[in-house]
Amino acid sequence: MRTQKIFALATLSASLASHLAYAQENLPPNTQLNELITAERYEEAYTLATSDLEAWEGDTDFDFLFGIAAIESGNANESVFAFERVANTAPRNVTRQRARLELARAYLLTNNLAASETLFNEVLASNPPENVQDNIRAFLNLIEERRNTRKATFSFALAPVIGHDDNINSATSNGLIDTPLIGEIELNSEGLKTADNFMDVTVNLAYKKPFSRDRALDLTLVANRHDNQSTDQFDIDYVLGDLSYGYGNEQHRFRHSLQVQTVFLDSERFQNTYRFNNSWQRAGENGWYQGLSGALSTTRNVNTPESPLSNLKDTNQLLLSGSLTKLSEKFTNTFTLFYAQDVALDSRGEHNGRDYYGLSHSVLWRLNGTHTPYARLSYQSTGYDAEHPIFFNDVRSDDNVSAAIGWTWQYSRRLSINSEMAYNEASSNITLFEYTRFKYQLGLQFQM
Repeated sequence: MRTQKIFALATLSASLASHLAYAQENLPPNTQLNELITAERYEEAYTLATSDLEAWEGDTDFDFLFGIAAIESGNANESVFAFERVANTAPRNVTRQRARLELARAYLLTNNLAASETLFNEVLASNPPENVQDNIRAFLNLIEERRNTRKATFSFALAPVIGHDDNINSATSNGLIDTPLIGEIELNSEGLKTADNFMDVTVNLAYKKPFSRDRALDLTLVANRHDNQSTDQFDIDYVLGDLSYGYGNEQHRFRHSLQVQTVFLDSERFQNTYRFNNSWQRAGENGWYQGLSGALSTTRNVNTPESPLSNLKDTNQLLLSGSLTKLSEKFTNTFTLFYAQDVALDSRGEHNGRDYYGLSHSVLWRLNGTHTPYARLSYQSTGYDAEHPIFFNDVRSDDNVSAAIGWTWQYSRRLSINSEMAYNEASSNITLFEYTRFKYQLGLQFQM
C-alpha cells in the first residue's frame, strides 16, 4: 500500500513537471525579443519573431515587440498589421496609444500619408506629454514636406550666348581636292572653312510630376536658335521634345525617355530624329557612381529642290555607353566609353552607314560656392560601311579629337554666367573631310 502511494506521488510530480515544461516551451519569446530590441539588435529580433509568428500572432505583447523589430529593421510593411492588431485589441489604454503612434510612423514609412496624418492628429488631440507632442509635430511637418515633393512643378530657362566660330560649316581649308575620276577640283567658298561671329538663344521649358519620392514624370521642351552674323547659309536651329519617366531608390536609378527632334537649316526643315533612351545609374560607396545607357533612334532627312536625294542619308542608330564618376568635395571626374552603329536605310546611301567608338573625360572643379571651372576631352574613331561615290578608291575612316575648357559663375540663385573655349580636330583618309575648328563664347542663363 505504501509503495502504491509513493508511486502515485511520483507519477503526479512527473506529470506536473511535464506540464510546467510544456507551458514554458510554449510561452512567446517576449523576454528575449525585449532584450534584443533594448540592445538595438533589430535584425536578430525580427528573425526570431518571424520564426514564431504563426504561433504567437494575436498575443498583444508579442505583436507589439514584433512590430518594433519589423519597423526598426526596415520591414515597415510587416509592422503595419502587427500595430493595427495592438491598437485595436490591447486591454491597456497606454499600450493602445503607443501602438497608434508606432502605426502612424509605419504608415508614414510606407507612404500612406493620409492615414499617418489622421492617426498622428488623433493622438495629438488626446493631449499626450509635451515631448510626445513635439515628436508628433515633427512627423506632421515631414508629412507636409512629402506632400510638397509630389506637387507638380514648372520651370523656365533662357540662355543667350554670343561668340566667335572659326569654322561654322566644319569644312576643310584645303582649296584643291584630288578625286579619282576627274583629278583635282577647286572648292568654292561655300565648301571651304568659314569664320563668323554668332548669337545663340536656348529656351527650356520643363514640367515635372512626382508620383512619390522615387518616381516622377518629366516633360521637357527645348528650342534653340543659332544665328551666324555674316551668312544665313549655315544657321542651324532645332526644337526638341522629351518625355521621360524616372524611378528607383537611393542606390539604383532608372530612366526611360522618348525624344522627338526637328532640325532647321537656314529656317527650312532639314532633319527629323526620333529616339528611345534608357539609362541606369548606381550610387556606390565613397562618391563612386556607375552608369549604363542605351538608345535607339531613327533619322529622316528632308528632300528639297536643292537637295533632292537627302533621304539617302537616312539611318537607324544604336548607341551604347558606360560611365564611371568619382564625386569628391572639390572635384567631379567622369569617364565615359561609347559605341554607336548607324545603318543606312537606302542601299544607294550605304556609304553613310558607319560604326564609331570613343572615350571622353570631364572634370568639374568646385572652386567655391559660386565658381566652377571645368574641362572636357574626347576622342572618337569612325569607320564607314562602303566606298564614297566620289572618292571610290577608299572606304572613309575618320579620327576626331575635341577639347574644351570653361567657367561657370553662379551669380545668384536664378542667374549664372558661363564662358567656354572649344577646339576640334578631324583627320580623315579623304582630304575633303579634314578640318579644325576653334570656338569661344560667353553666355548667361536665367532660371525661373
